[in-house]
Amino acid sequence: MSGFNNRPSVANSLANNVASNISGIFSTKASAKYASGARTTLKINGQLVGFAFAISWRINTPVTEINTIDNDLPHELAPTRCTVEGSMGAMHIPGTSAGTLLWQPDIMNYMFQQYIQIEVRDTSDQLLFFTDKAMITSRAEDIRTDDLASVQLTWKAIGYRDERAPELPENLITPPKPSFQQQLANAPSRLISDATSAFNKATGFGSDGGGIVG
Repeated sequence: MSGFNNRPSVANSLANNVASNISGIFSTKASAKYASGARTTLKINGQLVGFAFAISWRINTPVTEINTIDNDLPHELAPTRCTVEGSMGAMHIPGTSAGTLLWQPDIMNYMFQQYIQIEVRDTSDQLLFFTDKAMITSRAEDIRTDDLASVQLTWKAIGYRDERAPELPENLITPPKPSFQQQLANAPSRLISDATSAFNKATGFGSDGGGIVG
């Protein structure tokens, strides 16, 4: 029976899923279908990090409820503050660490630590995450007898960029309210000249240099 097959065979379904996943991970197109950890590059302060194997981030936009009397539902949801934080997993290489690379300060210079830059990109050069004001807040070491030593770094940042450039919504900025003089100039009245003269004298901008004298 020809036409649309609403119930493909199991073999066809598996083949299509495998082909879709493989093409999404190993895509050679300019913009890959899916982001892949195996294909992601991580840079700290502009330098590729070869010993880091994981990175995650959280962008929080919390809101507070504005409640009113005699209303079971919130009247409004008011944004409070946008925060950015995340973690990074890495292998412990002796002589190369967050301390030796000056990512995280030590007990002597933590008061003067500068921000670090974190950049995550796909190999198609698609930006996934970027911040130039991040700071390491904690470092946890895990050393086991039967495994490689690992490091878990947590960090916080001020602001971020990703695939979409930050911008204000349309029609958010309202035009400024016209001044009193502009309102008088636009008002269709025969008393415009008298009102303008009185306003200038009251505010001290008249041609005679007068104004209200206490």
